[in-house]
Amino acid sequence: MKLYPWLINPYNNFIKQYQTKKAHHAYLIKTQRGIGASILIWFISKWLLCLKPVGINFCNECHGCKLMSVRNHPDWHNFISEKNNMFNVDNVRMINEKIFKCSQQGGNKIIFLSDIEKLTESAVNAFLKTLEEPPKNTWFFLVSYTNLNLYTTLSSRCLIYKLFPPTEKNSLNWLKKETINKNRSYLTALRINQGSPISAKKFINGNIWIDRINFYKRLYNSLKNKNLLNMLKTLNEKNSIVQIDWICFLLCDSIKFNFNEKKYLTNFDQIELIKLLSYNANMILDLSLRTWMRCRYRLSKISGINYELLLLEQLLLWEKILNFKITI
Repeated sequence: MKLYPWLINPYNNFIKQYQTKKAHHAYLIKTQRGIGASILIWFISKWLLCLKPVGINFCNECHGCKLMSVRNHPDWHNFISEKNNMFNVDNVRMINEKIFKCSQQGGNKIIFLSDIEKLTESAVNAFLKTLEEPPKNTWFFLVSYTNLNLYTTLSSRCLIYKLFPPTEKNSLNWLKKETINKNRSYLTALRINQGSPISAKKFINGNIWIDRINFYKRLYNSLKNKNLLNMLKTLNEKNSIVQIDWICFLLCDSIKFNFNEKKYLTNFDQIELIKLLSYNANMILDLSLRTWMRCRYRLSKISGINYELLLLEQLLLWEKILNFKITI
């Protein structure tokens, strides 16, 4: 496993803090998904658990390095909550059991919490005491994927480190080297994935790119034929949330197109569809965008909701908003 090029400087910065004895015992890394925060922490941890580090590099030869390479180091504790599951008080007790014992390799101990948004309030309260008075040579790495300050008390016990995505130019250069399908728009994939090069790579190399193209073809025909209900089956089949995101990106592009801000478009490969929608006034496009965002929120947040009924309601509402005054 290699360190992504945009993670090299953050890695060097962390290691130098440990070398100069200036490192904080607990870091809260604020970032977005698809940048590689977990990989960065794994590399830092491997250096911390290396028995014979060479400068800022781990030796890759010692027993500690070999255990990390096979993800079996007894002093590396990666607490990952399963998808949609919360991290509760019992999980915090498991952490405490690990850190208040002597390290099995006689060196550092590392606790990694990959998504603090999954901590329950009671788990946060239980974890505060642990962060305040940690055992010697115990290092904590926490990751937050939201800009919201959900747990200010938890944040106050950590040193905040913001991990930003690489520049668009650097991401595009990396994607050109790393992707299989060279005929697809790197810039479009990157902007759809909020600047995340890792997510953009998966998007380009996977079948989801074809799904998106086919989805937009159906949407174009539905708009042209003034019958948005033709989209109901497609929206209700799979990935409804992702498909709604595609509609929202398209509506944003249409608004940008009307403001002559074409260089900021996301869907550069869908100019005809963008033009078709941009015949509507920005007020109509804005209202369309707001209703789709509300629909997305309801689908993602309300458990047990009837997907088909909600999507039917949304499509009928969109027909009413557009009034099909689209000039062909």
